[in-house]
Amino acid sequence: EHLLGTTISRVDLDLPEIQAASLEEVTRAKLDAARAFAPHPVAVEDVSLELDALGGFPGPFVKWLLASAGGDGLSAMVQGLSSNAATARCIVARWDGETVLLAEGSVAGHVLAEPRGSTEFGWDAWFLPEGSSRTYGEMTRDEKRETSHRALAWRRMSRLLTLKP
Repeated sequence: EHLLGTTISRVDLDLPEIQAASLEEVTRAKLDAARAFAPHPVAVEDVSLELDALGGFPGPFVKWLLASAGGDGLSAMVQGLSSNAATARCIVARWDGETVLLAEGSVAGHVLAEPRGSTEFGWDAWFLPEGSSRTYGEMTRDEKRETSHRALAWRRMSRLLTLKP
């Protein structure tokens, strides 16, 4: 992949993930852990799914909720709440050897009772972005790359890097 004319290599690392309610805190800790494995610059990301009716829970704990209960468990939990409104968030953190930059992307939406589309990736089939008639699970890869919380965060990081002296 490319960012600002620079080739980016994606490496899957099983980084330790601290248990914290703050997505920024989790992402910063992941960046610190990744710095031990890679020369600079290095970037990491983390995502959360924040339910309005639960004050933002599960947030960054969504990974563990899905590992325990799956998307159907997430949906069942939401159906018992006063609202199914949710926000998908992603924070990208980048270190260049001196400075840490953070960029965030968020998308408001709703968690559905029934999955629609591919259930291969986390909660995609249950999350319906505001203003869309299709869940992330129903979108093509290219469509999701244009509209998702992750895409927004990476685009913001790209803009930060172009502004950096």
